[in-house]
Amino acid sequence: MPVAVTTQHNDNRRTGLNAQEVLLRPETVRPATFGKLFSRAVDGHVYAQPLYLPEVEVPGVGRRPVVFVATMHNSVYAFDAADPAASAPLWRASLGPSCPLPDPQIGPRGYRDIEVEVGVVSTPVIDRERGVLYAVAFTKEGGEYHHALHALDVATGREVLGGPVRIAAEVPGDGEGSAGGRIAFTSSRQIQRAALTLANGRVYAAFAAYGDRRPYHGWVIAFDAATLRPAGAFVSTPHTGLGGIWQAGRGLGVDEEGCLYLMTGNGGFRSDGSDLGDCVVKLRPGLTVADWFSPFNNAALDADDTDLGSSGPLLIPGTRRLLGGGKEGKFYLLDMDDLGHFHAGSDSQIPQSFSVVPPDGARHHIHGGAVYGDFAGSGPWVYVWPENAFLRAYRFRGALLDPAPVSTSTTVDPVGVPGGSPGMPGGFLSVSADGTDPASGLVWASHPYRADANQAVVEGVLRAHRATDLTQEVWNSRMNAARDDVGLFAKFTPPTVADGRVHLATFSGALHVYGLLP
Repeated sequence: MPVAVTTQHNDNRRTGLNAQEVLLRPETVRPATFGKLFSRAVDGHVYAQPLYLPEVEVPGVGRRPVVFVATMHNSVYAFDAADPAASAPLWRASLGPSCPLPDPQIGPRGYRDIEVEVGVVSTPVIDRERGVLYAVAFTKEGGEYHHALHALDVATGREVLGGPVRIAAEVPGDGEGSAGGRIAFTSSRQIQRAALTLANGRVYAAFAAYGDRRPYHGWVIAFDAATLRPAGAFVSTPHTGLGGIWQAGRGLGVDEEGCLYLMTGNGGFRSDGSDLGDCVVKLRPGLTVADWFSPFNNAALDADDTDLGSSGPLLIPGTRRLLGGGKEGKFYLLDMDDLGHFHAGSDSQIPQSFSVVPPDGARHHIHGGAVYGDFAGSGPWVYVWPENAFLRAYRFRGALLDPAPVSTSTTVDPVGVPGGSPGMPGGFLSVSADGTDPASGLVWASHPYRADANQAVVEGVLRAHRATDLTQEVWNSRMNAARDDVGLFAKFTPPTVADGRVHLATFSGALHVYGLLP
C-alpha cells in the first residue's frame, strides 16, 4: 500500500515509523543491490525533513509520486520521486528573500549554528484533504525581519487560502522584552525550528532563539488551517525569559484528544508552573496549559546550558506514556494523564528516568529524540543515537522501559570517546518495516562522518541497521562512496523512507534518493 509522509517523523506521535515498507529489507539493502538512484539540485541548505505523497495529479504531467523539499533559500520544490530522468522540479515556489548571514540582528557575535542564510528552517506539514502544504518562511526585506505562514497547493505550488500571512502575536506578561504588561512576538529574536504540526483544524508553529540571543521566549502560535487566521498563542516564560521550543527540529506531539506536548529549553522556571523553562508541557488545543513536568535539577540544567528541550516528545503508541530526553542524556518516561510537575530532590513522582549512557566523562546529548518500532515476538522498542555513543534500542515492557539496552550498534567513528561514534549532534533516525515482521525491520540513521557538526558544516553518512539486531549494519553510504556519498550532513534532519526509497536532505545543494538498484 503506498505510503504518505505528510509530517516530520511520519505522524503526530513522532514515531518515525513507516510500517508499510515491503521492498526495503535487510536482505535487499546491501551494497550490491541498494544505493543512490539519483539526486535533485536545490538552491540552499535543507534543514526540513523531505515530505512525500504517493500520488499527486500534476497539471500537464499526470499522477506522480512527489517528494517535497524546503530550503534555507526560501524555496519549496516538488520533484517526481520515482523517475530518475525527471531532474527538473514539477514546480518550485519562492517564499521571499532569505536573510543572509552573518547579520547584526541574528544570533550573538560569532553565531555559527546556521551558515549562509535563514529561510525555511522547519519541516512543513501537508493537509492531504485540502491538498495544501503549509510552510513558515523567514525573510529580510528593506531591513525588516518577518516570519510568514504560506499555504501552497501541492499540485502547482501556488499560494492558496489567502496566504501568505505574516506572523504576529501578543500575550500578557511582564518578562524580558515586555512593554506595558504585554509581550510581543519579535521575528528577529525567534527561530522557527520545530516542525509544523497540523491538528485540531489548526497549524501550530513553535519558536525558540538564534543562539540564545535575548530577549526571547518559547512561543507556540496557532492558525486556522482553512483560513490562516490566528487561533491562539502560548509563551513558555511570560514572567522571565528564554524557554525556547526547538526540539532539534521535531514537531509537537499530539494525543487522541488533540492535546499538544512540547519540551522547552533553558529559561525561567517557577515551581507553580507560571514559567516553564526546561519542562515538558501539555497544552490544550486552544494553547492553555493543561499539565507539565520539570526535572528536580532544573536549576542545574539551566545553569549548565543542558537544555531539556534539545529533543522532542515521543508518544508511545497504544499507551499513555511519553518519552523525552535532552542534553543531560537522560530519558524521562512520563504519564500523559499526570505529567508530575516538580518534585524537589528527585524525580520519584514520574514513572521512570535513567541515563541512556552510564556516566563516562563524555557528553551524550540527545537531539531530536527517540523513534519507535514494534515487532512480533519482541514487542515495542525505542531507538536513540546520542552524541558520542553507539546507536541503542530499549525494550518497552508494559508501562516501563528496560534501562539496559536490548541491542547496541558497533559502528565506530573516530570522533568522541574511544570506540565511540561522532560528536554533536548524534544520529537522526527513521524506522521501516513490513508490518510487525521482525525480519523486515531497518533503522536508518543520518549523522556526521568523522567530524563534529557543532557550529560547523561537515560530511555526513547514511546507515541502515537491522532493527532487531543493531550489531548488523547492512549498508552505509561509505561502502561505495563513489556511487552513494552523502556529501554535507544536514543537521537534525532524519531520512524519509517511503515506497522503497530513502530521501535524504543535505547541505550540499541536493536531495539524494536511495533505493533498490536497477
